[in-house]
Amino acid sequence: MEATLENTDATEVVVTVTVPADEFKTELENGFKQLSQNVKMKGFRPGKVPRSILEKAHGQQLRSECQQHFVQRGLQEIVQEKALRPVGQPHFTKDDLEVADDGSFTCRVSLMLRPEYTLGDYKGLAVDAPKVEVTDEEVDTALEQFQQSQGRPEPAADGLKEDGMALANVEVLHGEETLMSRDGVRLAIGTVPPGLDEEAYKAALLGTTDGTEHVLEMTFPDDFQPEELRGEQGTCKITVSQVFDMTRPTEEELIKMVGAEDMADLKEKVRADIQRQKQAQVDAQVELQLLESLIGSHGMDVPERLVADQIENRKRALFEQLTQQGSSPEDAGKAIEEQGQALRNEALHNTKALFLMEDIAQAEDLGVKNEDVGRKFQEIAQRNQTSVDEVQKYYQENNLLNQLAMEILELKVRAFLRENAEISEVDPS
Repeated sequence: MEATLENTDATEVVVTVTVPADEFKTELENGFKQLSQNVKMKGFRPGKVPRSILEKAHGQQLRSECQQHFVQRGLQEIVQEKALRPVGQPHFTKDDLEVADDGSFTCRVSLMLRPEYTLGDYKGLAVDAPKVEVTDEEVDTALEQFQQSQGRPEPAADGLKEDGMALANVEVLHGEETLMSRDGVRLAIGTVPPGLDEEAYKAALLGTTDGTEHVLEMTFPDDFQPEELRGEQGTCKITVSQVFDMTRPTEEELIKMVGAEDMADLKEKVRADIQRQKQAQVDAQVELQLLESLIGSHGMDVPERLVADQIENRKRALFEQLTQQGSSPEDAGKAIEEQGQALRNEALHNTKALFLMEDIAQAEDLGVKNEDVGRKFQEIAQRNQTSVDEVQKYYQENNLLNQLAMEILELKVRAFLRENAEISEVDPS
């Protein structure tokens, strides 16, 4: 077997693997012998299955496996000999495989290579960040929203109030045709169903009582199904079954819920929570600025095929998203084509970011450990109210473990850049 290298450009090479007939025949014969010992076929003892039957049942697959074996060997040898840094999967088509009459074959395989560039300074980068401040008004508002969210529904004696809730049957009609009917729908004054006029909806529901029926004009929204009715006029019939007042917990009950000592302590806990949320947003902005700065300061040629693959993956995801939202396949395809340059810029940007983060991770020994993956599984399980085992099973069955590892690695690198940056706090105003 011989493997030779041909440079096509700085980001891709072609490896040609040539295997003589006798070498391939020997490997194939060994494969048939091993297959004969292991295969189970009705009417034959192990090791006694005739070659003609094995050939008919498994010959084509075994030849393909032997060819792949030689190609992999050739690729490994040339990568080690030339100290190549391949990225992505090797690429070849059936036209790249030429099999001679005597059984010898030649296969041409394309390898994408990591870009050659010098990793510049990535520690001590200067960046401005808004100073995180929490006002008393923000604390009061958050406390008000929390108190409201903990309200208990109790039957209303004198109609629906601004902060109350109603259970109702909701029907959507086009002319005399009922397009949708749902019972037990939760309605609130401040949440207007799509397509209804806000003022008309609030006027109808404010003060409404059990058993009241309201018929409101509506315009079918842009995501309505069926698609041909979008923008058309219809009616929404709301039959209120029961109206509730939302009884908020007292200050004493809130203090007990949170485990605070008193109202002052409760407000400090709320303030600290807002502070953490705001700081997390600022940290994310800083990390993004640092990464953008690195991308801008590192020129590199990236493999074109890697960029093209990312573009195609993004196009498929967009097509599925748009069609699920109600766009026709033709409209979805047209909308995606109009984003062609934007998709290419996005793919180039993401590819450069990937190489930079991987190289920084390697330089700083920021690898992904089993405990990192375990913690991520726990976070996902808690967020989705399921078990860690179910999350792990899902990621394994859908081959998402590598993607998860890359997400964890990105978070580590971004945090490292931020922690080692020179951050100047500026007045947010």
